[in-house]
Amino acid sequence: MTAAEKTVWAECAGDMPWLHSSHRLLLRIVCKLAARMDEGELGVQATSTLSAMLSKLGATPTSPVLMPDRDPDDDEFFSRFTH
Repeated sequence: MTAAEKTVWAECAGDMPWLHSSHRLLLRIVCKLAARMDEGELGVQATSTLSAMLSKLGATPTSPVLMPDRDPDDDEFFSRFTH
């Protein structure tokens, strides 16, 4: 992952504490698209895809999210990309 993608990963991990390792593939897509968006390189179709991926991850203002107990392995998994 690029530095920009890792920055998005860290933001997502902080903003969406309900994520766990099974979300990693969707989150990688979000990271790639959001990094491109930050660079001004995201078209309409990719913006729509980013929105859909964020929705699937429960990252919408109206998404009811139940907080499961976090697995310590997930914390380790996500912390690899925050430094």
